[in-house]
Amino acid sequence: MPTYETERDLLNAVRERLDGWLYRARADAFAELFEDEDALLSADELRVLDRIDSELSRERGRGVWDTDEYGIVSTGTMSGETPPRVVCTTHPRLPEQGHPGDERLDEETRRKLNDALWQYSQRVVERTQQELEEFVWSVDVEAWETQ
Repeated sequence: MPTYETERDLLNAVRERLDGWLYRARADAFAELFEDEDALLSADELRVLDRIDSELSRERGRGVWDTDEYGIVSTGTMSGETPPRVVCTTHPRLPEQGHPGDERLDEETRRKLNDALWQYSQRVVERTQQELEEFVWSVDVEAWETQ
């Protein structure tokens, strides 16, 4: 097992693993929130969201689903009770000016889709945080004991 003597070493190790954790967390969060029988959106609403994502990707080079961004925040200490935190730095959301294509969304539908996107990114944070904490608690971190 690796040993991390400083918080900086630990943060570097966590950041090296972040993309893999996010990949799994995104897939799991999507399945949990949008494919389950208690899905946040109906099949029709999800198709609308996916169509908007596709249109935005073609028009702007970036859709709705790939606008979420995450980072790791140091807690400032290496005490065993305060591991680094995962945060969503950019939440996915539908553009305020509308979207490509002819269809305009009513405000209630826009709000529902944006709420679902918000919940999705928060679930990605939760799942990624779980992975981060499992990693932190599984390594032999000498600095945890020396501070």
